[in-house]
Amino acid sequence: MNNTHNIQKGMHELKKAGLTTVTLMSAISIAISGCSGSGGKEQSPQPSAKAEASAKPQDSGTANGMEDGKYDPPITLTTVRAQAPTVKFAEGDSLENNAWTRAYEKEYGIKLKTLWAVDPTQLEQKMNLTIASGEIPDFFQVTPTQFKQLAEADLIADLTDVYNKNASDSIKKLLTEDGDAALKSATINGKLMAIPYTAAAKERSQMVFVRTDWLEKLNLPEPKTFADLLAISEAFTTKDPDGNDKNDTFGLAVDKDFGLLPGFFNSFHAYWGIYVKGADGNLAYSTTQPKMKKAIKQLQDMFKAGQIDPEFGAKNLSKVYETIANGKVGMFYNAPYAGLSPLQAAKDKDPSMEWKAFPILSVDDKPALSQVGVGVSNYWVVRKGVQNPEAVFKLLEFWLKTFYENTSNDIYQQYNTSADGNQVWLLNAMAAYKSYKNIDESLRIIEALDTKDLSKLTPEDKGVYDRILKFQAGDLSNWGWNLMFNKGGTMSVADYYRKNNLYLVNEFITTPLPSMLEKKPVLDKLEFEALTKIILGQSSIDEFDNYVEQWNKQGGDEVVKDVNEWYKTAK
Repeated sequence: MNNTHNIQKGMHELKKAGLTTVTLMSAISIAISGCSGSGGKEQSPQPSAKAEASAKPQDSGTANGMEDGKYDPPITLTTVRAQAPTVKFAEGDSLENNAWTRAYEKEYGIKLKTLWAVDPTQLEQKMNLTIASGEIPDFFQVTPTQFKQLAEADLIADLTDVYNKNASDSIKKLLTEDGDAALKSATINGKLMAIPYTAAAKERSQMVFVRTDWLEKLNLPEPKTFADLLAISEAFTTKDPDGNDKNDTFGLAVDKDFGLLPGFFNSFHAYWGIYVKGADGNLAYSTTQPKMKKAIKQLQDMFKAGQIDPEFGAKNLSKVYETIANGKVGMFYNAPYAGLSPLQAAKDKDPSMEWKAFPILSVDDKPALSQVGVGVSNYWVVRKGVQNPEAVFKLLEFWLKTFYENTSNDIYQQYNTSADGNQVWLLNAMAAYKSYKNIDESLRIIEALDTKDLSKLTPEDKGVYDRILKFQAGDLSNWGWNLMFNKGGTMSVADYYRKNNLYLVNEFITTPLPSMLEKKPVLDKLEFEALTKIILGQSSIDEFDNYVEQWNKQGGDEVVKDVNEWYKTAK
């Protein structure tokens, strides 16, 4: 979305445990996940057509001959896709004739034919129509629900043997970097029926952002305990931190969809909208558990004390971000990318504003764990009967080499981000994301800032490194990049989570069950209405028990039963 490079893919509105949207724009599937720092930066001139024809990423290692294989004569694969409106085509280029499609044909003998392309916001609806017609392309991206429909209709290929024989070691490492959950989620009845479109779920774990300029003004220390956060929230509400002699500031930001609250809940060892293992070994729905009641009670107390916007029940994320930018909130939970959005816009509006991210703080002596989903946003499927299903792994291999393993600036500008900031990477035909891409990038950048040795930086790294230097020289438009990637920034917090394995992963890792699809709208409505009323003080905290009872009666019991039947077969 704008020049913050991959925020198009990653801030997929950070999922509420992988199932519910919680943040930012619906497009960082990951977050700045790959090209985190190059949009619009100054680089060497765009390479010539001759350079494009000759440039080839270094091989990353082979398995079963995948790297060297080229179809002769060339084969043609059909596909459908989203077309990001932000991508500009070079003169003479098109969706079917661009740097990526030419490379696929040159390196692998694969021609691509795009049957249709739509705006990303229309992709799911258009794909539903295509699936309903039964006339599907050779390979394409689908949602978990669409994946399930296609598998049940026997329209997609079993990729088990194709994956084992043709996926390179690099691809297998990418898809299993965070364990085998991603592949398990794409497996139905023991058969690998899709390639998981992996996402950096753990890298998107929530943390708490605090206005440190307000801390300094009120002579408050940085938070080290959850009790500290509560004291800070009270002070931000009652001590006039903005100095306007008005009672118009709030301690904690809350949105109507609870997207900013998973991190808050996690402090209580409560989890929002996921399935967790109980003491009996069975899976339970997290939001109905007793620890959630304690977290909701704390929010009710904070609301009563004026620490939460009384209009939060009517404000979506965009409205809450406006409140933050207007300098009326001093604390909120979000993913690491919040430094870029919404906080950069807030900084642009008020340059005196300063924020810092802190790890989730526990209410007791037990470490708080950040809830995360399985790390799969969508799936790549192959039509049953395609003559060369292994060809899709060549497309994915090229993505891996150019997007992650490349060290050439020329190749970077051809396939990733051009010198003028054009997001060429969005023209790829197939992609998947590493689990900790931006954390690792941050570590390399911090080392380079300390040592002034840039030899380990990729072109993407160098772009962020340059942005940080600009910020240090006084360019506040790059403040968010510094907050995210520099020492003590949001990726440092994310690295702390990784080093200490501070995650609680959703145990439900397969496609939605029929009972979920049927009951979820009713259950979600019940949940939001009941919990919102409790926080607002319109219902007592004891109403939580009635909510749990009603949730079970209105279909929750059936869903949990089905989840556990699946779980027994998945062990």
